[in-house]
Amino acid sequence: MQHAPLVYTPLVDNETGPRLRFARDDELSEKLRSRTDALTRVFGHNSTLLENWYRWYVPLIRDLSLPARLKEIVRLRVAQLNACDF
Repeated sequence: MQHAPLVYTPLVDNETGPRLRFARDDELSEKLRSRTDALTRVFGHNSTLLENWYRWYVPLIRDLSLPARLKEIVRLRVAQLNACDF
């Protein structure tokens, strides 16, 4: 049995749609202000969201059952399918 291919339909126009804004130091908690990574700067204003993300994500990157190269290929494909800029 063949399945129909998945079709990606963007929810917003990529040219005029909203973009993510990095949080300023004054929007972050004291313990996050020294961090400069994009994830912290995008989601750091919501510490609960950021903590839950790391609780989910860290085991994925530390699990050595898949080669790092394959994980990166999967990350890139997921980003591509979701029109992720970074």
